[in-house]
Amino acid sequence: MEAVVSTQSTGEALKRKGELHNEAEAYMTYLDEQVQREREAEKELESLINEEVEKQWQKRMNQWQMEREARRRMTEEMVEIRRKQIAEKLEEQQNEQTALLKERDELKAAYAEHERLEGEKVKRTKERNLNYQDDLRSQMAYGQSIRSREAEEKTRELEMQNFAEDAYQTKLSAALQRPVVDRAHPLRKYHNTQSRLFG
Repeated sequence: MEAVVSTQSTGEALKRKGELHNEAEAYMTYLDEQVQREREAEKELESLINEEVEKQWQKRMNQWQMEREARRRMTEEMVEIRRKQIAEKLEEQQNEQTALLKERDELKAAYAEHERLEGEKVKRTKERNLNYQDDLRSQMAYGQSIRSREAEEKTRELEMQNFAEDAYQTKLSAALQRPVVDRAHPLRKYHNTQSRLFG
């Protein structure tokens, strides 16, 4: 009778160990799938972000070019109109030549200042876009770091569970192999074994 009980206990322990091993493998497979899905999601997100950044940059460049072209045409029209006015005044009043030359120089200076301001605006726009791209990359790197730490934590928890199960199985095997005659009820023997292993 004792031999049968011992054989049954050993069989149950081996069955439980096998079940835990299968559960561990299934969990590891689940983790691998999760990591793969996260990687694919990250790639898709990065692609979308790059497309959005390129789209926004192209939109801003197109807008800037249209505005610059409009300002250029307006400036050219203003300069042309003013040039004609100056020419007419020169023909009519030679004595106003000095004042007209001064006014022409002021127009040139204003145009040069306009071009300088436009150059600075372009530079600021490029810097803002570069900063925006850097911010997006930093956010992505931070999210990836958090997911990596979570995966590592899950792996450590699984390893600790496996370690505890191995220790339990070792103690159980040692207890079952002891040459001690025990007439106690099988349930009490199981309870006593659990108390010695985890008490």
